[in-house]
Amino acid sequence: MADTRDLVTGSALCALGAAMAIVARGFPTVGGMAYGPDLFPTIVAVGLVASGLGIAAEGLAAGRNRPDEDGGRRLGPLVGILAVIAFFALALDPLGFHIAAAISLLCSVRLFGGGMVAGTALALVGPVVLHAVFYSVLRVPLPWGLLLPVAW
Repeated sequence: MADTRDLVTGSALCALGAAMAIVARGFPTVGGMAYGPDLFPTIVAVGLVASGLGIAAEGLAAGRNRPDEDGGRRLGPLVGILAVIAFFALALDPLGFHIAAAISLLCSVRLFGGGMVAGTALALVGPVVLHAVFYSVLRVPLPWGLLLPVAW
């Protein structure tokens, strides 16, 4: 028997990704550019569908419902990631993208069992790469916050 939770979660992610792709297709085009405002939402939508398919496939391959060690009540990671998202949303303007993203990435890596070295490396490199993609490629300005004096 398949793992019902994984099937439901995977199906929900697939549906959300499909809906997001449909909505993104309706965004207006921007003249003179090879891509438009639908590019990033479409990339995220494809990622959601791919993740959903992977989770659903894992649920089908599970064979039976696997109870978690604590009876399925593992809310720690869920609460942790919600706290990271809330922090990022609240800290983005005052701290700036680079600092808020670095703290959020480090906390996320540690929350899911990653090491301090890997978390620190991702926290240092990730925001710079993301900024380059958003600012240089997609031409989306990100808030500098405390780093405004060294903005480029």
